Amino acid sequence: MKIDWRSTTHEGWIDALDASNNDIFGVLKFYNGRTIGKSKAKALLGAYWHKVDRTLFGKAADKGYGIERWCFTEYGSDGRNLHIHFVATSPIAIRPCCAVLNALWADMHRSTAGVAHNWITPIQDRRAAFAYTTKGTRYLSTDFIGEKISHTDAAGTDLGKDYTEAQIKRIANRISNRQLTEAYEAMERQIVQTALKRKTR
Repeated sequence: MKIDWRSTTHEGWIDALDASNNDIFGVLKFYNGRTIGKSKAKALLGAYWHKVDRTLFGKAADKGYGIERWCFTEYGSDGRNLHIHFVATSPIAIRPCCAVLNALWADMHRSTAGVAHNWITPIQDRRAAFAYTTKGTRYLSTDFIGEKISHTDAAGTDLGKDYTEAQIKRIANRISNRQLTEAYEAMERQIVQTALKRKTR
């Protein structure tokens, strides 16, 4: 019997992620994914996730703490529009975490897309979210960017209840109320849009 390695690999990723605690689905876009270039994209994405980890975990990020995430590079239907699909496990309340992730990316660089153009929401349909996130694995190619920016948190994420106040202060220092509000509003719109898409399938 001939094995369909493309489908087998894709299904393996879906099953593995479905067994995880991932609760956030996201798409990080660039102002122009067709001209950004892999090197610049990799540098910006690396700096972004470092900023996310430092924002949420402070100096503990230097000890291996970070938001658990699996990232996958996508190039769109024309094969040239570079962007990132990811799933993550929120270390704080899910919806505020989605807004924080979007606001930090939008404010990262003039080459990163605004909050309305990214897509970061709580996962509503696990299998569908994981299938979409990992669809590029069917090509059986090495994802150098995704491999670099993914993070498995061997140190764990539970730093105790007293750590929450420090997290709030770090978030407030890095994101304005306006930025957070805009990101939160974008997330709420996208949640509704996702629900509508699910109903029409």
